[in-house]
Amino acid sequence: MNELAAWLLSIGAFAGVVVCTVIAAKSLAGDGARGRRRCPKCWHELGPATHAGRTLQCTECGHHAASEGEVTRARRQPIRATLAISGAVLIIAAMRVRLVDRGVWSMAPTSVLLAVTPRFSDGGYRSSGWELAWRVRAGTASDAQVRDALDIFVAGDDDARPPSDAWRAKYRDLGSAVIARLGGGGAGPADPALRKLFAIPPAIKLAVAAGSTPALLALDADVWWPPSTDAQLTLTFADGSTRAAEFHPDGRFPSLIVELPHDAKAGDPVTCALTYVHDGAAPVTLAPQSLTLPTLVVVPPPKWEALDDDAMRHDVSLVFAEGLSVWSQGTPRGGMRFNATATTGEIFNGVAVGLRVELLEEGIVRRTSRMWWPGGSARGTPMWLTSIEDASAMQRLFDEKPEGAWRWKLRVTGDERLARYILKPPGLQGAPDADPPLRGWFAGTVEVPLAVERMAGPSPTRRWKVAPRAN
Repeated sequence: MNELAAWLLSIGAFAGVVVCTVIAAKSLAGDGARGRRRCPKCWHELGPATHAGRTLQCTECGHHAASEGEVTRARRQPIRATLAISGAVLIIAAMRVRLVDRGVWSMAPTSVLLAVTPRFSDGGYRSSGWELAWRVRAGTASDAQVRDALDIFVAGDDDARPPSDAWRAKYRDLGSAVIARLGGGGAGPADPALRKLFAIPPAIKLAVAAGSTPALLALDADVWWPPSTDAQLTLTFADGSTRAAEFHPDGRFPSLIVELPHDAKAGDPVTCALTYVHDGAAPVTLAPQSLTLPTLVVVPPPKWEALDDDAMRHDVSLVFAEGLSVWSQGTPRGGMRFNATATTGEIFNGVAVGLRVELLEEGIVRRTSRMWWPGGSARGTPMWLTSIEDASAMQRLFDEKPEGAWRWKLRVTGDERLARYILKPPGLQGAPDADPPLRGWFAGTVEVPLAVERMAGPSPTRRWKVAPRAN
């Protein structure tokens, strides 16, 4: 059903409810006698009530009324009223999905929604903006109307300019719907009109991720780019050092965690520069954004001890029993699988687990992962820095014959510096419980044979991939 037909049906249904209501009201109110005397059975007129000829018997059907009140009462039609009320109820029930679930804006034509959304919509459920996004996503809006919606999304309005939080709250559903509609969905090329999205400035946000030294910073870039767009982010700190990472907006794992310079402090400037490449075209460098480091509350190093025994090493080896997934193509090729719940036993109560996990090829490090979490009953969420791998080694591992499995091993080493990353500043969201208090860090080393699961097809796209450091 096209939009015009659906709109006419809605108006017709509304008119039908009004007509049924009027019919029911008139049927219940009845046709008043207005001085007439009528047979209560067939409603034939009996004539005037005179002293000479007052009769209660109908000359048409022979019915004899019981009293004068019966021949002067209003003529009501309960059956017609019942049918009219039933009709109104059925129409309302049939229109419930459109009028109740989608709201009154579902009755407006799309041209009206395009006109009122920047002025009146708050972007909430069943608002005009929500209804417009619904129609774009459902395919009932025309291509021309979808491009008009794209212009609204890119421009925002006086109270919600991109990329502000107010703009995101009001227009994000519409933006997602437009990009999905014009992006081709993998079945074809993206609409060239989506290039207008590059006019929306990226919103880069920084947050403290750990209060150790050097402190960790969590970073994310909120962008609205068309499909087939990748970028590189370069961070420049106050001491001149840089951190670089590849950025894939549609990838998994939303935050990039980077180590700050040792002398970094709150209020230091951080320059963020993004260079993007769309659909193989020439790279475009956006104007750098200058941000400031948030408050860095460094937690003093605890008085703890290095802990290591056979039971701990056994549990740590179980964390990585599933080994490594390696895909036939993509970057990065490998994905470390781990189960941190293997360190929730009593022996890990009060123990900070910080691990450097290295993939060895005949003793040479080919891939490194760094992760940390509180052990024992604290059950904190594991966090990790982006892994670094040798792409050619990953290809050799994928092609390795069974008899060559001995060449590959996993070496897991406790790292105090990584363990200290669980010492998040007070009040930081996600900070582990302080009970039981930390008494030490795992300091053992485990070397185990590598379990490998080879996966045909490209690896999942990661949102961030660490690039070689410029300085």
